Amino acid sequence: MKTLLASTPFFIVNKNLLYSLGLDASIVLSDLMQKKSYFEQTHQLQGGFFYNTTNTITCSTTLSYYQIKQALKILQEKGYIEIKLKGIPAKKHFKIIENKIAKYLKTSNENIYIQECDNFVVNNNKEKRINKKEDIILRKANFINEVSSLENKEYIEEFIEYWTEDNGKKMRFELEKTWNTNLRYKRWCRNQKNFSRGSSANNMPDFLDSAYLNRIKEDQSQVNKFYKHLVENCGYERVETATGYIRYRKRV
Repeated sequence: MKTLLASTPFFIVNKNLLYSLGLDASIVLSDLMQKKSYFEQTHQLQGGFFYNTTNTITCSTTLSYYQIKQALKILQEKGYIEIKLKGIPAKKHFKIIENKIAKYLKTSNENIYIQECDNFVVNNNKEKRINKKEDIILRKANFINEVSSLENKEYIEEFIEYWTEDNGKKMRFELEKTWNTNLRYKRWCRNQKNFSRGSSANNMPDFLDSAYLNRIKEDQSQVNKFYKHLVENCGYERVETATGYIRYRKRV
């Protein structure tokens, strides 16, 4: 299975799966196989599950949030992966159902239907958009590598997920007036420990307070608790926009 679907630093896409799943889902599956292989080698699999984020899949594949979301939906519908939210704060964990994939590959017709090149039309506009993304993806990968080398790995995923959120041109950390990754991460860890000692909903605002959010912005766990407090106790709802961003607003 691994030799068919994953090989670092390249993606290997099985033609039978490509015909069945499409290009995006095939690439995402190959990327997940690589991640699983890493967690397997480092003895970090938990019942076959391993964690991953959309940001890391984007960095590996250059696919957009929407493309990844659709690809994961296809893989779930085919029964090739399971996705669970585990831990506090909740993180996405994946499990690859290898026997289901192997069964398909055994029974599928080895003669793949390949369309003539004349039937394909190159979308030049899409190609240009992808080229514009290459720079930010490279910067994101460099940032992840820098953070991953820091000590105290406990809060690294949340730190990366928060600070690499981008507006299409720049990431959140690039919008800061001054930036020192090492110092920022040390402060993030201190805040995380302080908040985990006990922070109840009673000392949180009952409205979407931007000043309060600004004070806790470096602690994603506390930010998540605040949003949860707004939804559960203050009449707010969580809304996902068409571009994949999460917003919170008062229920009508």
